Amino acid sequence: MSTLTLTVNEFMAIMGHLDEQMEKSGFKAESALYDSWYQQWREIDARIEKLSMMDRADMLFDGKVTIQDISEELLDEVRNAVSEQIAMHQKMIDENDVDADIEDLEIWQNRMSNLKSM
Repeated sequence: MSTLTLTVNEFMAIMGHLDEQMEKSGFKAESALYDSWYQQWREIDARIEKLSMMDRADMLFDGKVTIQDISEELLDEVRNAVSEQIAMHQKMIDENDVDADIEDLEIWQNRMSNLKSM
């Protein structure tokens, strides 16, 4: 088992993506990661919503979420979620989407590099 530290932004993006997948399946899909992190995600989301725009930005990009004793199963799901983030950002760049940002892609690529070494 490992310890995983993510920025709040990464944590929220992963959980938001998983939530969309769960919703598309009518919440019939299985995700140990979603189930394991759901309560923490809802609590952080509620705290973020109460913050001013500047404080929200600070929390998203400077705040950290640390998951102790993450199992290999959950770590594999995190890797898959990060891989999907990379693909999404690469597609946006390839399609010249106005919201495309090479720095966002690089953040996810760096996260994947970190996860592969775990």
